[in-house]
Amino acid sequence: MHILDKRQEIADDFIRVTSKIVKRGVSAHGHNFFEIEYCIKGDGTHEVDGVSYPIRPNSLFLLSPAAVHKIVSNNVELITVMFQCEHDGEFFSFPHLTPDHSPVFYLDAENAEVLPPLLHELLNVHKTDPGYAMLLLRCILHKLSALRKPRSNAPLPLIQNTILYLLENFRGAITLEGTASRFGFSKAYFSDLFFRQTGVHFKAYLDDIRFSHVKNLLTFTDLPVGDIYLRAGFRDYANFSRRFKKKYGLTPTDYRLKTSGHSFL
Repeated sequence: MHILDKRQEIADDFIRVTSKIVKRGVSAHGHNFFEIEYCIKGDGTHEVDGVSYPIRPNSLFLLSPAAVHKIVSNNVELITVMFQCEHDGEFFSFPHLTPDHSPVFYLDAENAEVLPPLLHELLNVHKTDPGYAMLLLRCILHKLSALRKPRSNAPLPLIQNTILYLLENFRGAITLEGTASRFGFSKAYFSDLFFRQTGVHFKAYLDDIRFSHVKNLLTFTDLPVGDIYLRAGFRDYANFSRRFKKKYGLTPTDYRLKTSGHSFL
């Protein structure tokens, strides 16, 4: 299992778009950037964090950096968009990425007339016209947001952007003070605002992302436990192991044994 790095996949750009044919499948992997995978034709199965979803024409997957996923297929043609959510200090408008939201959109006839042309145009221009590419990506994400039922208690855009920032950077040394400063607020004000908007303290929210990623890596990959805690942003193994057992009632190794049996194609 491997983690695709945005420095290699996207380099100095904020976006990279490719068209490819997946003949035998794609092995379990993660990445530290966001990704859209749109199926032009073919069929198969896309497994995201252990849940299997059918791949069929006009299916679109929106994947966060915390996801572990793989593809099983015979012959699927895809457009893949790899991108950073933050560009020049601004964030894209984004559909909610929470455990109660599926990563897949099955486009109906109306939306199949709108989104695929935008994706094909993005494929054609992302290298030559980055400003236009950014506009196209904004339109695509805005359209996907409209396909999801809006939440009456959706957090403020500032907090939504914070969540996107955490998803894209949770593997690094993130702190409350550093994040508050990044968004132009004092630590105390930002901490209170984050809790009022999400119902969860900042550190607990970050820990939930990290521990969830650890569980996915333990269950759906064959990575050594000694590598997994680092890949999820933890720095001290003894402290991580103690907190994991307190949270889930098992050591990381025992958790893997309990949830083993998945293939890593």
